[in-house]
Amino acid sequence: MPPLIVLTTDFGASDPYVGLMKGVILGISSQAVIIDLTHQVMPQNILQASFLLASSYPYFPQGTIHVAVVDPGVGTSRRPILVTTPDIALIGPDNGIFSGVLERLAPGYPSAPGRYAPLPGCQAYHLNNPDYWRQPVSNTFHGRDIFAPVAAHLSLGVAPHALGQPVEELFWLPLPKPLRTGNTIQGQALYADHFGNLITNISAQDLAGVEVRCIEVKGHRIYDLSRTFQDEGRPPGQLIALMGSHGYLEIALPGGSAAELLGAGTGEAVRVTLADG
Repeated sequence: MPPLIVLTTDFGASDPYVGLMKGVILGISSQAVIIDLTHQVMPQNILQASFLLASSYPYFPQGTIHVAVVDPGVGTSRRPILVTTPDIALIGPDNGIFSGVLERLAPGYPSAPGRYAPLPGCQAYHLNNPDYWRQPVSNTFHGRDIFAPVAAHLSLGVAPHALGQPVEELFWLPLPKPLRTGNTIQGQALYADHFGNLITNISAQDLAGVEVRCIEVKGHRIYDLSRTFQDEGRPPGQLIALMGSHGYLEIALPGGSAAELLGAGTGEAVRVTLADG
């Protein structure tokens, strides 16, 4: 069986774009197994897609091909790329969308946006061989005409070097990091999920071995961490904070939407105060 092909886009569910990508893949590889990670990335939000890919890819088998299309620069000089890592392949635009995944292979490198060499053990290719594209190529839909067919051919065993030329640098767009100053950690919400939970960039590692005194977001204060969304004895209708399944601090409203209650979303500041140590 060919490797899984996992799709991540900002295309939504009301338009035919995702279906067209799947149709192209299956037209080339009729036995392809295609999985939707999500198509509800906030439009043009590359950082959100990067975070979701980074926190999700470890749950897929080795050899999985991830196709990620959040591509506000489609049709411009930005390159279509393939990145091969020791475990997976990544196909999409060279706009930093894979930075979160690659940073897991080398935490902290690099720390600023720009162009940097691929990480050790990885190789990047500029997808410039039209023999593996769907023709004609639209200026506005490379997901259908370049990324989907390349993924299908790769799943059938076409060598990466046949799909394009090796490149020595990629655009890097690091996820924002929380900043600790004294007994405070200043972070931000990276996205709001379907339930209205605000997922922040403050990780379990950031809070390991410390006592949380207070979490503040948009004028609201939460004074302890919950274990679940419905801890026994906790009054209903109150904001809570807990470590979510992603391994990051979340702000939630049991039975409701924290994002709606707070009028908050991507980029909202979240401040954690620690007990004096």
